[in-house]
Amino acid sequence: MKNLILHHTLFFLISAQQIFGNVEFSTPEVDNENIEDVYLRAPNFSDENISGFNVGLRPYRKSGIRLETEIMEGKILIHNYGYGGSGLTLSLGGAHEVLSILEQEKINNPQFESTQCVAILGAGVIGLATAYELMNRGYTVNIYAENFSPNLTSNVAAGIWSPPVSENENQQKLIKKMLEISNQRFKACISSAHPEFAGVRMLTCYSFKKLGNSNVDLTNKFQESLTEKRIVRVHFDNGIIKIGKRKQELGLDGKIFMDDLYAKIVSKGAKIYSKKFSNIDDVVSLSEKIIINCTSLGSRNLFNDQDFAPVRGHLVYFQPQKGVDYMLYQNIPEDSNYWFSIYPWNDRLILGGVFENGMEKLQIDSTVTNKLIKNGKDFFKEN
Repeated sequence: MKNLILHHTLFFLISAQQIFGNVEFSTPEVDNENIEDVYLRAPNFSDENISGFNVGLRPYRKSGIRLETEIMEGKILIHNYGYGGSGLTLSLGGAHEVLSILEQEKINNPQFESTQCVAILGAGVIGLATAYELMNRGYTVNIYAENFSPNLTSNVAAGIWSPPVSENENQQKLIKKMLEISNQRFKACISSAHPEFAGVRMLTCYSFKKLGNSNVDLTNKFQESLTEKRIVRVHFDNGIIKIGKRKQELGLDGKIFMDDLYAKIVSKGAKIYSKKFSNIDDVVSLSEKIIINCTSLGSRNLFNDQDFAPVRGHLVYFQPQKGVDYMLYQNIPEDSNYWFSIYPWNDRLILGGVFENGMEKLQIDSTVTNKLIKNGKDFFKEN
């Protein structure tokens, strides 16, 4: 087994609540005459197929996404972070909101009306998407960060279409608005001969319900299915047969998408600076009069944002397997912190499904990865 261990401070294969958003998991009433039979190849979760592991933190904020402005020492500072593992999904919608906020701030503060040079803190997907949209509007952008593509968590993000859940009405409206914008832009890539972004694709998703008590709420009122869900009888080539639901969903290959987005902003003339910010004084000392903060979890120390409640998670990477080009999901009612899911990339098959509250140590825990692998194997032992 190739012993590749990747550590990242952000993590995008997120909780069960966000993976299959609006899939209803009540036991379906099966019409055997109309149910469609589907035949799939089962993945091989043997040790020799493992290519690596990943551990990281999902940057959840208790109050949700932060999109707000403050005037600090004669500069406009716009905060744009707190996407809680949904950065790829909402990145373009969030960038659109930043542009709207910025234009309003320039109206409210005429001294910034002619300012066209913007500093962006952070080069993850939120920072790059914001830079991309600003440059499309004619702004000059300077990006400051410690790490850049391809050495970012966003590059290895599973890319599941995953809008976050919120009980706050204002957050609900904001998420819905951003989701509509992102959804429109990404869907256009599917049908275009010359897509705006690389790495966007449609995936077939199969979801199954394991009976039992579970505390996991699998309802996401903002998730938008792109096609109608259909009840299917899935025949795996190892003899296991399961009845579940199938739908088509957007997917983003984080590695391809991020490499493409980074190349685009560099070609547009963005300046890239490697810089570590230790405190707010370092930020306000920048020469730019407009600063967009996209540092996410870094804002906990840099701006004393104590609203973060990061949640750890693990992934297991397997060698890509011919015929395994679909997503799978099944709940695990006996342990609501775990679920089973696989997600195919061109260069790997991703196995995930764990939500580790209160854990921030970025070290691979073999107990957790072994359980993920066991959950995957168990799925293909049970009808």
